[in-house]
Amino acid sequence: MTQHVEAGRAEVVERPETGRFELDFPGGQAFAVYRSDGHRILVTHTEVPPAFNGCGIGSQLAEGIFRIARASGRRVVPRCSFVADWARRHPDYSDVVA
Repeated sequence: MTQHVEAGRAEVVERPETGRFELDFPGGQAFAVYRSDGHRILVTHTEVPPAFNGCGIGSQLAEGIFRIARASGRRVVPRCSFVADWARRHPDYSDVVA
């Protein structure tokens, strides 16, 4: 089942068939690679096009992942350093961190 969550002005979409969360925006796409064991989402890698580094795209992607996890009753295991750092800076999502 594909999950959709609005994160800012762009939409984060979970694509379980490819093991990715995707964020399409004007000019590109950011994504996070993950594995799921049913109740946990293990995020292993995120990627934002270099031209958009520092524009908040990665943060929108991370927030979307955490919102999707919360809405579906799952928890996030941040194996990607960017997602782990984002989670530390956003304690309002600590209930979703595994």
